Amino acid sequence: MKRPLLSRTHRTLMCLVAAALITSVLKAEDEDHRCSLRSVSGTFGYVVTGIRNGVGPVAGAGELTFHQDGTISDGKQTVSFGGVIADETYSGTFTVNSDCSGSFTVDVASPIAPRTSHVDLVWVDDGNGAKAIFTDAGTILTADAKRLFPR
Repeated sequence: MKRPLLSRTHRTLMCLVAAALITSVLKAEDEDHRCSLRSVSGTFGYVVTGIRNGVGPVAGAGELTFHQDGTISDGKQTVSFGGVIADETYSGTFTVNSDCSGSFTVDVASPIAPRTSHVDLVWVDDGNGAKAIFTDAGTILTADAKRLFPR
């Protein structure tokens, strides 16, 4: 009787090693698609559109920088509040979850509407973009952002 080239034990061991390698590769790929403060840091340009109760239509365009320490700086935007134009600046803090959802709070310096804004967002396109909604009462505002210098 001929002996098989590989014994049953060797075949089982090879299958276990192959399964472990495939699992580690899939896990590494999955980890590459998780978000973190580091992976979403950078400068983004955006547009905001919607309605603010008591004001009417609101639209704006600007940029902000997310830092690896969870802070936001260099926020600046030009906004139209029902046709009244304002140049504004802001800074604040943000959080990001591994599923790429997150939120931020910014204090806005404005000549006509100083305020604190709260925003929920999700980073998309491997952290090169974001979709957002303002969560303050009386606002129906959404934003679409793109990284100025994609990775």
